[in-house]
Amino acid sequence: MSDVRVRALKKSFGKQVVLKGIDLDVARGEVVGLIGPNGAGKTTLMSCLLGFLHTDEGEITIDGRPNDDLRIRRRTGFVPERMNFDRRATGQSFLRYMARLAGVARTDADVRVKAMLERLGIANAADKRLSQYSRGMLQRIGMSQALIHEPDFIFLDEPTSGLDPNGVLLVRELITEQKARGAAVLLNSHQLAEVEKVCDRVFFLSGGVIAQTETLRHKDRIIIAITMLAGSFDAVAVARIASAVPKENVVIATVETEADIAQMVRELVATGAGVIDVRRHTADLEGIFRGAQ
Repeated sequence: MSDVRVRALKKSFGKQVVLKGIDLDVARGEVVGLIGPNGAGKTTLMSCLLGFLHTDEGEITIDGRPNDDLRIRRRTGFVPERMNFDRRATGQSFLRYMARLAGVARTDADVRVKAMLERLGIANAADKRLSQYSRGMLQRIGMSQALIHEPDFIFLDEPTSGLDPNGVLLVRELITEQKARGAAVLLNSHQLAEVEKVCDRVFFLSGGVIAQTETLRHKDRIIIAITMLAGSFDAVAVARIASAVPKENVVIATVETEADIAQMVRELVATGAGVIDVRRHTADLEGIFRGAQ
């Protein structure tokens, strides 16, 4: 059974029907992306999952319990798109408060706060009031409060908003770390390139329904695209090595491990093929985004 489970979810505001019957699953150790055009209902769906909005119909369970169960809320982390903090608090005191609120023991709270401030690169602003923080720093403190208690279920609503390239890279690393830790992560973002880099699956929300689902990463195999210099390779030899026929100068191959990738490249190069690019092959999110609207 999935850890986050949504079935037949519907939500309206007056006569405006926003969600028309959503089915969605997110498992522990999985990062799932939620994308779609403005007004598709992504933030409404996120708010329903977190219990901020009451649903009209349908069922939401997290680890087999209602999503508003206090035992579940203690295991949940959330980064909202728009964050409103008490700007009088310092970064350090705010995080300590959030850690204690989430049930972190008093003896552990200070250690975790210090470690989180350092991990997010804002340790030098620990004693500054949040009113003195830039937008990017506030985004980092928002990420900190979501992760301070090592939650099992993480909901991220545009977590890279307002961040510079270093901050975007940091968020990407944090998401990967949370996945490795075994957390279930649901990411709502318009940054398709970031979604492609971190997500295992993607849900395309359009018109209040899941219009399409794409798997970007498989647990049991790796799909790669190998680009070769035009005219440098023998198509028959490439097909024998990659178990796939090249199209133009690109061959899409399936392997089990990263070691298999290296071995395949070595074999291709040995035949004289000029390998100029090797990357994971995923769905064309931009194309699918346009088609799903």
